[in-house]
Amino acid sequence: MDIYSLMPYKNKVKEKLAAGQTVNGIFYCNGRPAYVEMVGYAGLDFVIIDTEHSSHDAEMVENMIRAAEVSGMAPIVRVYENSPALILRALDMGAGGVVIPQVNTAHEARLAVTAAKFSPQGTRGVAGITRGARYGYVPLTDYVTYSNKNSLVFVQVEDVIAVNNLEEILAVDGLDGIFIGPTDLSQSMGMTGQFDNPEYCRIVADIITRGVKAGKWVGIFCLDTTQAKHYRNLGAQFLAIGSDSMLFVPAVRNLVDEIKKG
Repeated sequence: MDIYSLMPYKNKVKEKLAAGQTVNGIFYCNGRPAYVEMVGYAGLDFVIIDTEHSSHDAEMVENMIRAAEVSGMAPIVRVYENSPALILRALDMGAGGVVIPQVNTAHEARLAVTAAKFSPQGTRGVAGITRGARYGYVPLTDYVTYSNKNSLVFVQVEDVIAVNNLEEILAVDGLDGIFIGPTDLSQSMGMTGQFDNPEYCRIVADIITRGVKAGKWVGIFCLDTTQAKHYRNLGAQFLAIGSDSMLFVPAVRNLVDEIKKG
């Protein structure tokens, strides 16, 4: 049985990143799996299914993972804390990777990697009957090897403590990349939402530069395509551009404005 024919979505993003290409995606915080599927058909590379700032339950997350696969996107799950149980559940459901928030030290980054990888890279619990293993249709040894090779592990850099510990975090073996959380980072710097502040811009640029130099992929949340292009030019490759709410709300506002105009 060809495992790659069963799980082709998982390594597309990783292959593009390894080839030096930029991958583009979106955060998904609300709604239903059908909307994830619609977004995928538009041609994005990945979707980050958010469980940190959403009310998604496990069943909904699993169905959104399915919807992403159907429409050709890599399903990435942002767990709501650096918990082995949460990381295990996301990957068992078939997520192609995880984003872990509020990781401020190398020790915390190692815990995330350990939780996401099977032995010998980590201590993730093995179950060959999960959806990630295609319910047992994929031979267990092949599934373990494939998952260790292809699952993406990004930890978020969103606090000045993480910035101060960045060199040690970037040195963690098995960590694919870092993902910059702009709003929380700006808050930790005492300038919440001041994304044009020169000091904030300097710090973000420095994080990207150091990440690229260390051989890690750098991701960041972008407010729009203009910002995404700027960060791409600095070296970031994993660009999450906006969210479902950020697309939907302006569309509704524009509709209401047009109605009011008569």
